[in-house]
Amino acid sequence: MLGGIELILITIAFLAVLVILVLLFIRNRKLQANQNQQKEAILSESVHSAVITASDETENDELVAAFMALHLYTSEEVHDEESNVLTIERIQRRYSPWSSKIYSMNNPQR
Repeated sequence: MLGGIELILITIAFLAVLVILVLLFIRNRKLQANQNQQKEAILSESVHSAVITASDETENDELVAAFMALHLYTSEEVHDEESNVLTIERIQRRYSPWSSKIYSMNNPQR
């Protein structure tokens, strides 16, 4: 059995470890929040610069081609008319012994 002093020492050690873990978790959260803010700032800057360079490089011909492709894709005239009839034909299957139990069982020699 544990005496009074041993029980108090174990409790103090356990509480010290618990306090250290709580402090580490709090510090880790703050570091993670700072890293997330830095990543978001870098990402927003790169997206902004990509939009600026893309808008500078695109020409009217490219925009017209993209809009015409979208128009042709969404217009009703371009698509083929489907009959909406399914035909299911039953075919006779050939015998295939690859999954037959006869060939997969061990046949001991007698």
